[in-house]
Formats: sequence, C-alpha cells, structure tokens
Amino acid sequence: MRKAALPLEQVPERVAQLCGHLGLKVTAEPGPSGDETLFPNRIVLDGPDAHWLAANKGLGLDALQFLVHEAQGEREENRQAYLDVQSFRLFRMKEVVAMAAMAAERAKTLGSYTFASLSPRERRWVHLVLSRQPGFTTESEGTGTFKALKVSRV
Repeated sequence: MRKAALPLEQVPERVAQLCGHLGLKVTAEPGPSGDETLFPNRIVLDGPDAHWLAANKGLGLDALQFLVHEAQGEREENRQAYLDVQSFRLFRMKEVVAMAAMAAERAKTLGSYTFASLSPRERRWVHLVLSRQPGFTTESEGTGTFKALKVSRV
C-alpha cells in the first residue's frame, strides 16, 4: 500500500523536521526564484546550521532533496519542491543560464557547441532556456547521470 504523498504546502515543515532529526537547526520557507519555469517551488533553508547542507558541493542538500521528492511521490516538475540554501542552487541556475547564452552565441558562429558533463537539472535548464530562442536545437549525449549537451544551430 502506497503512503499518501506529501503536499507541497507541507514540505517546509517536513524539511525542518528532517533537519531536526539530524541535529541541525534549520528553518524552511518558500522563496522566489525569479524564474518559476526553470526553478519552480523554491524552498529556502536558513538557520545557524543551514550552511552544512551546502558543504561538499551541496551533497547534503542533494540527499535532503531526494528524501523530499520521495516523500512527495510526485514526478511532475512543477509540483515538486526544490530546496536551496544560501542561494547555492539559485546562483548555479543563473550561471548555467549565462552559459546557455554563451553556447547559443558559439553555436551561431561555429554551427554547434558541446557542454562537458552536466547534471540532469543543469541540462534541463539549458534545454528550457534555448527552447525559448528560435534557431537552436539541444541534445543530451552519452549515458549515466552526468552527460554532455550539444547545442546546434538549425
């Protein structure tokens, strides 16, 4: 029997609860991302121990994110909660969006540009950003979690 899914509105409380079990003093509240298509349902983690979640390139944040998505049982991108601490992920999103613009310029000049390995979330950001610009196609290449992404001029 499948457990009831955790609604988006209850995610901040569950995150604070999970962090409390780890001995971390962390609060969680919804926060704006500036682009709800690329980074929907941003939950901002704060508090005296929040910085521990961003250590080691956000591995703790990734683990907590996994637990939240499992609790939500939701697979639709716009209904899942996305955790962020110290704007760690928001900054990376803005960085990848800038890289996508640079890749579009390179592809316009050279015909194509290939990113080295990107995480699934980073590839999604590039796909979405360049889908807004006519004249480009994007394609993930390779196998595994981290894949290359090719941007081509149409």
